[in-house]
Amino acid sequence: MFRAEEIAEGVRLHGLSTRKFKTITSKIYVQTPLGENTALTALLPLVLSRGSRGLPTMQAIASHLADLYGARFGSDVAKIGERHCLEFYYEIADSAYVGKDAEPLDGGMAMLGELICRPRIEGNGFYPQYVGQEQHNLVNLINSLIDNKRSYAVQQFYRVMFADEPFSTYKYGTVQEVRQVTPPALLGHYREIMAQNPIDIFVVGDVDLVALKEKWQKELSELRDGYHPLPLVRDHPTPGEIKKVQEEGDLQQGILLMGYRTPTFYDSPDYYKLLVYSGVLGAFPHSKLSINVREKASLAYYVWAQLEATKGFLMINAGIHPDNYAKAVEIILDQIDAINQGKVSSEELEATKRGLINGVLTMEDNAIAMIDRAMIGAVNGVFRDTKETINAIRQVSKEDLIEQGRQLQLDTIYFLKGHPEDAPMGRDRGKEGAAN
Repeated sequence: MFRAEEIAEGVRLHGLSTRKFKTITSKIYVQTPLGENTALTALLPLVLSRGSRGLPTMQAIASHLADLYGARFGSDVAKIGERHCLEFYYEIADSAYVGKDAEPLDGGMAMLGELICRPRIEGNGFYPQYVGQEQHNLVNLINSLIDNKRSYAVQQFYRVMFADEPFSTYKYGTVQEVRQVTPPALLGHYREIMAQNPIDIFVVGDVDLVALKEKWQKELSELRDGYHPLPLVRDHPTPGEIKKVQEEGDLQQGILLMGYRTPTFYDSPDYYKLLVYSGVLGAFPHSKLSINVREKASLAYYVWAQLEATKGFLMINAGIHPDNYAKAVEIILDQIDAINQGKVSSEELEATKRGLINGVLTMEDNAIAMIDRAMIGAVNGVFRDTKETINAIRQVSKEDLIEQGRQLQLDTIYFLKGHPEDAPMGRDRGKEGAAN
């Protein structure tokens, strides 16, 4: 389990010291409210990764990474509930595997601090050429969403279900917002969030956490100025009439999404009850949706259920033939009703628990997965170790599933309807679940 140390007010270092991996992996998250200054936040990691004072070009960055035994660096934005996070990723070889005299970690952390804390500035803003180029790239990325039909359908579904809530916001913003960004505005946004917003630094590997804490205290000392905590949103709107939206798209199959509100969030003591419910419903090949919608009725190319407990909703996603909409919705609703009536065999329940537990244990072999799970815990203010998680999953009963299921409220049914001609029935397993 990660050990957390406070570097400054609102800044935490989460360290997991282990010799299990041949690399040292670090991720840094800067949290902002979702829906506020979306384009500014989305552009920041892109511009920061282009160059800094000491490493002013991408060529200089690439050369430095090569000198550090092929270290890897990346950046993006992440959406966790109603938090919009700058995300920086860094992976470097453990010094034990590159020679006793080599200290890549020191150089790696120095580089990471350089890129994040000392950006390339010209006049009163970020380097204009980099801002302009990354605006162009981000506009192209936003425009390309329509070409990825599954991602497009999910985003449209969010816009319908969460129409008046920040969660409807696309993490990269809109084309208009991106085009309006100026280098001075971007620099002002950077300084504001680096000064006062929550920052979480995660490190996994054979590291000296005390030395790391001292390094990051020094790196951030000139940027931090107070602390502005972000409230954790725990609204649970009661759906009125079910929202039903159909949209036609240029695709062969249809994409069906159904959203349920739930009062059970990630920090709830009942979270694992709902997680097991989601697993029984649609996280595995043995789950009810897969067996009854895909295998028996042959209505879906893929079908699965996913829980977003930071926001508080359960989503069902299915790829279906456009003519099968009504029948697919009917059978999906039947599976929800079956669980809510306790029609879950002991074999289904135990297979689901085994699948979720295996997912938890598999995370222990993946540093990135451990960090991502811990970051969800950081946003929600609750950290659970592996043993606690496994015990909570094992204790879930059929009665717990009934209790959670009867609290679910159907909010939205969204269907991106394709063209049925030339749409052969295929087999696509889709997603399988993992515990968070």
